[in-house]
Amino acid sequence: MRLFFEPKTVAEFGASTNSFRPGNHLAKNLKGSFGDNFYPINPKESEILDLKCYPNLLEIPVPIDVAIIFIPAASVPEALEQCAKKGVKRVVIESAGFAEVGERGRELTRQCLEIAKKNGIRIWGPNCMGPINVTQSKMMSFMIPGTWEGRFTKGGVSMVVQSGMLSAGFLLHVLSRTPFGLSKICSVGNKMDVDEVDLLEYFIQDPDTEVISMYLESLPRGRRFCELAKSTRKPIVVLKSGRTEYGSKAASSHTASMAQDDRVLDAAFRQAGIIRAKGMHELLDVSRCLGVQRMKPVKKARIAVVTFSGGAGVVTADDIKDYGMELAKFSPETMKKIKTVFPEWMDPENPVDLYPAIEKLGPIPPVNTSLEAAMADPGVDAVYAHLFASVTNEHLFDLDFIGALIKKYNKPLVLWMLGDATVETRLTAELESKGIPTATEIAKGVRLLAALTMKR
Repeated sequence: MRLFFEPKTVAEFGASTNSFRPGNHLAKNLKGSFGDNFYPINPKESEILDLKCYPNLLEIPVPIDVAIIFIPAASVPEALEQCAKKGVKRVVIESAGFAEVGERGRELTRQCLEIAKKNGIRIWGPNCMGPINVTQSKMMSFMIPGTWEGRFTKGGVSMVVQSGMLSAGFLLHVLSRTPFGLSKICSVGNKMDVDEVDLLEYFIQDPDTEVISMYLESLPRGRRFCELAKSTRKPIVVLKSGRTEYGSKAASSHTASMAQDDRVLDAAFRQAGIIRAKGMHELLDVSRCLGVQRMKPVKKARIAVVTFSGGAGVVTADDIKDYGMELAKFSPETMKKIKTVFPEWMDPENPVDLYPAIEKLGPIPPVNTSLEAAMADPGVDAVYAHLFASVTNEHLFDLDFIGALIKKYNKPLVLWMLGDATVETRLTAELESKGIPTATEIAKGVRLLAALTMKR
């Protein structure tokens, strides 16, 4: 798998001079990633992007590490034969029109696999967007260059998305909102050969990958997948679609995926310590959170809630129960510390409603005192803080102090903000740079806490 992510020389079947065609977008990305070590192939062109264009792979004068095929499906077997003669051992097929379209496509799949097996070629795809190595700035996808250039944040999350266009959508969603640190991004499509098991095995050993995030429509090697998941301490987050009869039928026509018994899969995931996401936003939120803050697994998480609103505390208490966690019981010492910032007439409890204390002393002393007291309590496994984003005074709390608490006490802390949306967006980026994951809804924040404290 490493050669797919770290090639030195790359060729593209289907490179185009037409700036409106995906073959041109791919060529621009490859030239930007590999410079003169990118070799475009198109028998109708002599030059593409100021590089010599070759009529076929065999005329390229250097060894090729990875060949990317982006031509009509019917012509792919011929391109694979050229790869075999050239000695290319890694091929990415980004074209569609294979098993997902019926018997004609299944026959093409059989032809491609026969050529590959005979010649020791590993195939990535087809019907996919290809691999992206963010860590090494290698873009092997047909995404339009202007949508991603200069917008990646390098980090520890590696993502696998079975659908090509969905992976592009995931990327745009990530890049246009609060970016989180990415290592590798993979669109595997029909999984003719390379699949999520190959990638999981690679990511477990990859030093640049700290969190593994996957959207899958099928899991044909489920037993091996779960065995690998059990073998690692790296968090693995999976959104498995096709849970229902309708979803399974849609998956079959999309990437030729076969149905599975979802109850069996769900039980296997739990046994393997895999975090199962229930939707696309949850997959992104949990992956981003785990990329910002490390897990602290416990049998049943005891959560402290520090909030500016009593009502928000009540809603949070219900959500904590729904996710199989419980409200922490503060020690007498913790209660005594928190009481120092509250009016005489109020005895705080968990959830801690800060509003009377804020009226007395302003926001920073009550927030800092209550958060540190909760983090220091041995009966608290994680803390959920609710803070208000104000357009008149952005910094109603000490971000550096909150960030330092996580390092000092080595406990998960998640923050939910409510208030001005523009202020919230700016503060979110600043908070996450300090290792504090944020949520846009109360229940989403509780879900993040459940992921951070999940027993593996």
